[in-house]
Parts: sequence; structure tokens; C-alpha cells
Amino acid sequence: MIIDLHVHSRFTRGCDLDPALILRRAKDVGLDGVCFTEVNSLDAAAELHALRKTTTVKVFVGMELTTDRGHYLCYFPDPEAIPDPVQMWGSNAEKAWPARESVDRVRKLGGVVVAAHPYDRETPVAAGDFVFGLKELVGIEAYNARRKVHVNNLATEAAESLRLPSIGSSDTRTDINELGKAATLFPNAIENEAELCAALQRGRFWPLLFGAPPPGLSSGAAGAERGRPPKKDGQSAERRGGAGGGKGRGRSSGRGRKRDR
Repeated sequence: MIIDLHVHSRFTRGCDLDPALILRRAKDVGLDGVCFTEVNSLDAAAELHALRKTTTVKVFVGMELTTDRGHYLCYFPDPEAIPDPVQMWGSNAEKAWPARESVDRVRKLGGVVVAAHPYDRETPVAAGDFVFGLKELVGIEAYNARRKVHVNNLATEAAESLRLPSIGSSDTRTDINELGKAATLFPNAIENEAELCAALQRGRFWPLLFGAPPPGLSSGAAGAERGRPPKKDGQSAERRGGAGGGKGRGRSSGRGRKRDR
């Protein structure tokens, strides 16, 4: 099952994409599911869940949390039951929420956390090697279709060093054509957020990186191209030059990158 785990819609400030349009596009490019991760908010969870009646694409709701040490994708078994971050920590207009406290709170609420584009220095406060001190993480976003190659490479190295699996995502925000350029492959069907959290916790998933799908690509063609399962030995699943690893790879690439301190 192929899911884009990091997608924004009009419920994120600065984004005007209609969620229904996103889901139609998702079907066209062969995605099985989309997880809407609006920035710092779960307010739209009920409205987004209502779209499940209109599409065969699985609809999930998570959140992208901004902190003083990077961005984190947060997924909950029942997102409609989770208090909004502003209710938990107060407004972050003056000061970003503390990363360690925020991640810990998400875990105590039953959620799972993935570090989003941790080495993107264009993010106001990138996580960088801070991720090495967060034991609560279940994964690293290693393939973000909107980030530069070296940013994804550093994230991949961090995931390998931490022995964590990686996700892929489009991080769709301003252009509907961004959708489908990266996603995450799960070996089994996932129906809801509770199953998604369980799958992320198990750590058996692979990031996929695609070329830009042509406009109007049929879901059948996309599904046929992307339907090849991962290798049985748990090694990387390859899609148009992209590859990802699960738990247990745990080796450094040996490129000798300097760590952010």
C-alpha cells in the first residue's frame, strides 16, 4: 500500500489546495492513501475524515508540529480526540514550542513521531543532529520531494545511523502536481489512523521517490508501475532510482559528514 504521509491543504496557512482536489489527484497518480498533516493543528480532522465517503483513496489525518528544534510529523490513533497544540502548550506566536517536551507529549497521548526534513537549513530552526537524542522517534523523513538532494541524503544517513526506517512524502503545499513525487510503501493494507500508527511503530515500511507523473496519468497505469513489492529480505524497495531501508540496516554510509552541534 502506497501512502503519501505528508500533505498540506487549505487548512494550513499559506496553502490554498482543496482537500477534495488532492484526493482526486492522488487517485490519478496511483496513491492508495493520503495523510493530511496540517501545520500545528488537528482542527480539520472531522472535516477531512468526512471526505472518506467521496473517494476510494484512504484518508488519514496527522499533524506537522513546528518546534524550536525542527519539524515533526505526528500521527495519532484517534486524531479527533487529541487536544489542539495551542490548548496543550499555548500560542507559539512568540516562542516556538520546545521539541523534546512536544515529542514526549505526543508519545504520552498515544501518538508516533517522525522527524520531518531534519537537515533542511531553509527551515527556520532545522533539527539537524538533534534527532540523535530523540529516542521517541519511529522514523525519519528521508525522501521529501520538495527538498534538495543533499538534505535527503543527510536524513538518510541519520536514519541508517539511528537504525530507524525512513518515510517518503511529497510535502505537497503549493502545487497539486507535487503530489505523487514521493510516498511510503507499506506491505499490508491500512484502513485507519490506529492501523497506521501500529504500522509505523512496527517499522516495516519503505520510502519511494518518483519522477514527476504526467498530468492526467490514470490510476491504473500508475498502480501498475508502482505495484512491485519490496525485496523479501527486507532490503530497499526501488522506484525510479529511489530506495529506502527498514530497521536493521544500521550502517553509516561512511561519507564523513560533519554533524550539526
